[in-house]
Amino acid sequence: MKQYKIAIVGSGIIGMTCALYLSKLNNIQITLYGKFPKHSDYKTTAILKTSFNLFKSIININEDDENIQKLKKFKIIDQLRSSEKILDFDSFELEMDCFAYNIKDSLLSDKLIKQIKKSKNIIHIDEFINSINNNLQEVIIDYKGKRNHHDLVIAADGRDSIVRNKNLISVERLKYQENILITEIDHSKHHENTSYEIHRNGSLLTSVPTSNNTSAIVYIDNPENIKKKNGRILTDYFNQLLGSYLGNIETNRTHNIFPSETLRVNKLYTNRCILIGESAHVIPPIGAQGLNLGLRDIEVIYNLLNSYKNIDPGSKIITSKYNHLRWSDIYKRYKSVNLLYQSMMNYNFKNFIIRNIGMITLQKSKTIRNVLLQEGMVLKKNK
Repeated sequence: MKQYKIAIVGSGIIGMTCALYLSKLNNIQITLYGKFPKHSDYKTTAILKTSFNLFKSIININEDDENIQKLKKFKIIDQLRSSEKILDFDSFELEMDCFAYNIKDSLLSDKLIKQIKKSKNIIHIDEFINSINNNLQEVIIDYKGKRNHHDLVIAADGRDSIVRNKNLISVERLKYQENILITEIDHSKHHENTSYEIHRNGSLLTSVPTSNNTSAIVYIDNPENIKKKNGRILTDYFNQLLGSYLGNIETNRTHNIFPSETLRVNKLYTNRCILIGESAHVIPPIGAQGLNLGLRDIEVIYNLLNSYKNIDPGSKIITSKYNHLRWSDIYKRYKSVNLLYQSMMNYNFKNFIIRNIGMITLQKSKTIRNVLLQEGMVLKKNK
């Protein structure tokens, strides 16, 4: 069987995951470019149950790991008007023991790095690339005065992707006026494996369990409001919104602040190149969709290469088919998550009416609620 060479540019969580997953194919030689990442101590990833087996197949991880929290319930508290509405989702409704597994990015990254270093099928080049040249026969990558030749390059180098830019793939990018604050809180009550998402006019506050009495916090608001909430003021704010669910809250940790933005490319491939993860799509942090979209990118690539082992992985047969298989899912998530985000941040009467009808419908109809859950969990594709 002919051996092929694949370059993965970008050594973040998605790039490392892709390298390890594709390295299981016995006719592929993987070269991973880029420096290993350093993550915030507070940023976490909720890996959907439908995607968790991917990680189990490549790193030492399991559902009962003490550093992983099962997300069994999801509670949306809508405070866009004076009358609060609460919407509960329970994994029991789908006959599942949980929706997702929450893990700190730093821990997940460490496990991936450890496995990358042990792998005999992955060459890791601890350098950023200088240039990339695609032609009909191969991809040539230059780095630090050296040159490598590959059959396919997979861009996993994030929202400011060098590979995407050098291949002139156009992108729709919107920077929202809000910022995203990430930290961690201690609370006196057990979270009961529940993630809380509080929707307010112009802001969003989400808590996600990280241990028995701690939760990660994602707080989205305009920069001025976030700037005002320092120290005790921020703690009091968390107590005001989450105290009735999590008890007394303390936050003695620092926090990280990121801009809120969204991104989508006009196509997922070009000559001998495909885009995955944030090089292809960025959405607001709602509903555990971001990283899980990237994981589905990886699964599709793996299945294509496994099904067409005798075909050059850089051929248009593979790259265009990848684009076709991923486009609908990405477009649908991008549009739905951004619509939900904008309905919270850009409050007006029209948005209120639409949200109100949606909330009432979901509260009253278990069938519609389950359809929404199945869609969010991507269960249909697994049936």
